[in-house]
Amino acid sequence: MQTRNYNQSNTGSTARNSTQMERARRQAVGISAVLMLMMLTLAVTITTLALNPWRPNDKPPEEVGVPLVFSMPLNVQFDLIKGYSETDLQWNETAGQWQGHRAVKLAVGKGTPVLATYTGTITNIVNDSLEGTIIEITHRDGVVTRYMGLDPSVSVQRNSVVQKGQQIGTVGGRPVDHKDGPHVKLEVLKDGKKVNPADYIPNLDGGNK
Repeated sequence: MQTRNYNQSNTGSTARNSTQMERARRQAVGISAVLMLMMLTLAVTITTLALNPWRPNDKPPEEVGVPLVFSMPLNVQFDLIKGYSETDLQWNETAGQWQGHRAVKLAVGKGTPVLATYTGTITNIVNDSLEGTIIEITHRDGVVTRYMGLDPSVSVQRNSVVQKGQQIGTVGGRPVDHKDGPHVKLEVLKDGKKVNPADYIPNLDGGNK
């Protein structure tokens, strides 16, 4: 009788141990499966980010219905040496003749940083023998700005997105108007037509004082 009780007790203990071992094995398998799934998810995420990196500035923000209000293209005091004129001719000292002037010319020291007046995409960079380096920025609502007279060492690349107030280059020179000294010529176009930059830049006539 005592031997039977011992065998029964030993059998029950073995069964319990077997059940616990099976439970532990299942838990280990479950944990391994979860870890493998997490690692797989992480690998997929890393691969996706590598192939399609997130760039918050890839596209200028859409501001439908919000009026465009530009900032100054220079962060220092300057002189407006020639304003915009739709029809009246203005004297060109270098050319020695009267010409139309659908832009503005801002006199400032050579090497002064030139800033983007509004968020947009750099759509063209040209090194011109007469105008110096030209940078063109396309904004929303069919508006484009052109900055002429920059130094060839610009701070941006074509197709890159710039933010309002971001430096795009420095003042260089415009050989075509060299008698006016260092200055930036700024054009603003709306749907392909040149318009008055003062319509977009508040207090432009004030010389950023």
